[in-house]
Amino acid sequence: MAAAEAAPGSLRRTLTLYLGALLAVFAVALLFAARDYGQRAANRSYDHLLVSSALSIIDSVALVEAQWQVDLPYASLDLLSMAPEDRVFYRVFDAHNQTVTGYEDLPAPPREPTDQPQLFDAQYSGETVRFVVVSRRVSSPSTQVEVRVQVGQTRRAREALAQDMVNRSLIAIGVLSLLSLALVAFGVHRAFRPLVKVERELSRREPSDLSPLDARVPREMDQMVAALNRFMGRLSSSNETLRAFMAEAAHQMRTPLAALRAQAQLALDDDDPEDMRRSLVAIERNATHMSRLLNQLLSDASVIHRSNLQRFAPVDLVETVHQALHEALPQAGPAPRVQLAVGVTAASVNGDALLLREAIKNLIDNALKYGGPGDLQVALTADRKCFVLTIADHGPGIAPADAERVFERFARGEGAAAGGAGLGLAIVKRVVDSHGGHIDLSNRPGGGLVATLTLPGRNT
Repeated sequence: MAAAEAAPGSLRRTLTLYLGALLAVFAVALLFAARDYGQRAANRSYDHLLVSSALSIIDSVALVEAQWQVDLPYASLDLLSMAPEDRVFYRVFDAHNQTVTGYEDLPAPPREPTDQPQLFDAQYSGETVRFVVVSRRVSSPSTQVEVRVQVGQTRRAREALAQDMVNRSLIAIGVLSLLSLALVAFGVHRAFRPLVKVERELSRREPSDLSPLDARVPREMDQMVAALNRFMGRLSSSNETLRAFMAEAAHQMRTPLAALRAQAQLALDDDDPEDMRRSLVAIERNATHMSRLLNQLLSDASVIHRSNLQRFAPVDLVETVHQALHEALPQAGPAPRVQLAVGVTAASVNGDALLLREAIKNLIDNALKYGGPGDLQVALTADRKCFVLTIADHGPGIAPADAERVFERFARGEGAAAGGAGLGLAIVKRVVDSHGGHIDLSNRPGGGLVATLTLPGRNT
């Protein structure tokens, strides 16, 4: 036994899950963006203080009688000392890397200093330190030399500031994410309300109520509701057809059953063997009529079912005509004369071979039964993109008023011979309509009936 397929998950849950995952991705992206922004903002703030301190120190450097004098402005370093967890380092040196004052072992800048402040990170005293180096030319009456100032600060304060900004952003992102998730859940709930309304309307209906849904739904659900209405329309039509079929079948079966009971009662009451024999003959005749009626009712039911399914495939109409002739012609007794004219080498149509064969058999059976003496003429020709099958007999023909009525169930033309059930042409009509063709009945000028069946070819 094959394992049962897993039931599909909830559409509401799937939408909420995917939208929630999308919000989570956005939240993570915003968190990384906030972290990057916090670090850059902290760096800009403290780098500005660092550069200001270095420029303030270099302004205090003077060259007096070939000797450097530095009046260190401690207020500039106090700005950096406002971060209590950070340490500050400085160094004043000349172009020959000779230290004037400060820490002699500060790491050298990665590039030669220029007029623009140069900022860089380096390891010093066991931790990462942010440095700035500024350079300026100092003049004296006898010479002009270059002096450089390097100021460094540990990164603890700026990292704490960046982390504080990230934490504040994280709170805001979390609140916004929760609000967005609640909005998504509410939106999904609102979006599915039309489905709930349709479900409730269907669940409140009686099983026999197949009227179209009159629910206002979003544009995306229009096609689903229209398809559901079309399905219920087809189901309603099928149910009506079934009810009419059962009512008509019961009505048609009632008469031969009553006749059978009456003839059987007469046979039981008769003492004369000759009268009993006549009653038995009548019983056999009514039983044969009932058997024919039952066969045609079963055939009609099968045609209805297969026409609704429409499981069509390529069918060779030439082969189907030969098969129908072989099955319709009586196997016992003298065989009727049939003139078969096939004007095409291949006649491929899209349809149900069993239904087409049944329709052609009914046309041939009608022609043999009511066509009178003379040859039965069957011809298959091509007309543009259609194939035309004509079956002509030499019978009395049909009254113009009956040309359409005889395609109804249990309807028979005026003057029709006894014994028919009135279902043969109704079956033909249903088969032809389901294949997109049409059928016409007309009288021959010389007497007789011509049934013309037209079916579209596969390329149409």
